[in-house]
Amino acid sequence: MKLLRAFRSWLAGVGWAQWLAVGASASVLLLSWWYAYHRGQVAAGLDLTRVTLERREMNQRIERLDAENAQLHAKVAELEMARQLDREAYGQVERTLGDLQSKLSRQGEDLAFYRTIVSPADGIQGLRIQRYQVQPGAEPDQYLIKLTLIQAMRHETAVSGLARIVIHGMEGDRPVQYSVGELLGQPSAELPFSFRYFQTIEQNVTLPAGFQAYESEVSLRSSKLRFPVQQSFPWKVEEAAAL
Repeated sequence: MKLLRAFRSWLAGVGWAQWLAVGASASVLLLSWWYAYHRGQVAAGLDLTRVTLERREMNQRIERLDAENAQLHAKVAELEMARQLDREAYGQVERTLGDLQSKLSRQGEDLAFYRTIVSPADGIQGLRIQRYQVQPGAEPDQYLIKLTLIQAMRHETAVSGLARIVIHGMEGDRPVQYSVGELLGQPSAELPFSFRYFQTIEQNVTLPAGFQAYESEVSLRSSKLRFPVQQSFPWKVEEAAAL
């Protein structure tokens, strides 16, 4: 009861000017909050619109590739028939057929690649390692490492971080490993990445004399990941075309 009487006394002592000041302050705070919220919604809407347009363009590219693939399949079937019917033109048909089959294979790889970005078969979204390649370099024991990363389904913002590559092998009968940073003379160095859909990182390395590599271990770190993405690949030197 004493507290209630004290509160009523305080209310009676507060003047209209003070109440107006309090009301004005509250109104300013509400307006500021509404303005910031509205600006945030507008910015998010613009970004979402851009992502939607980009996704639509990628889907249209997939549809074009599908149509071209269907045409190539039809042409291959036609040439197969021509090869059987016209033995005199066998050589030319065979060469044309080989070219078309190579183009069909490349387009099939492109389709699979873009579909993995837009809608992966496993339904898992986020950062992943799509391809790891090792190609011979210009000098002995020199190699070109190509690491292709993609961001599946999540394209609203870019993903950035660092990739660490460790090469495992043998020196004589002793197992040894070297990070790419160590091979470049910078032990703590890692390869940066930043992209929205996909990115291929290329790095030349020279292996120590006598070192026989057999496996590469790739680890990706990003602020968007709770845990690093890790994957191992056999050390296989190949003549592969860049993506």
